[in-house]
Amino acid sequence: MTSRLDRLFVLLESGAGTATRRAAARQLGEVQKAHPEELHRLLGRLMKHLRSPAWETRIAAAQAVGAILANVPEWQPPDYAIKTEEDQDVDEVETLRCETFNIERILHDGAHLMGSEGHEYDMEEETLSAIDQKDRIAKQRQQLNAKLGLDVAYNLGMDISSIYSNEDLYPIKAPTQSSASSKVCEFV
Repeated sequence: MTSRLDRLFVLLESGAGTATRRAAARQLGEVQKAHPEELHRLLGRLMKHLRSPAWETRIAAAQAVGAILANVPEWQPPDYAIKTEEDQDVDEVETLRCETFNIERILHDGAHLMGSEGHEYDMEEETLSAIDQKDRIAKQRQQLNAKLGLDVAYNLGMDISSIYSNEDLYPIKAPTQSSASSKVCEFV
């Protein structure tokens, strides 16, 4: 069984006429007045209707946003005594100074920064030996498409084969020591 709120959203989307949709929008505003803590959920559910392809639904959703926001109480910030800089004690202010900088504490308690050496893209050696070159390239292409979001484009029917080729996925062979180290006299 659907709730009253669900029925209001259904009326907002597919009501018989503009009067029905407008009444549903006003009632959503009343829901906001009765449950002010649900503001973000109401607006989140309205986002789908604001992007609807049907013009009448978008108009009704905009009216609902207006009705909801009309019932949001005005925010009254609490009165706090404003402290000026002269009132603050110098020891009270936490400033970063070289004398108090503790790298050990930062390394122990600090958050890790995001970083990567690229190991998440490498395949394990035991799987590499079991899979032949063609299957490995297909697997790497699939992983790369997923990481780049190209799998969505492929599912939508776009041709993504021209973005990169299988040759781009082959590992680069590092030059051997004998060919990399040349004598100086060869260059002169």
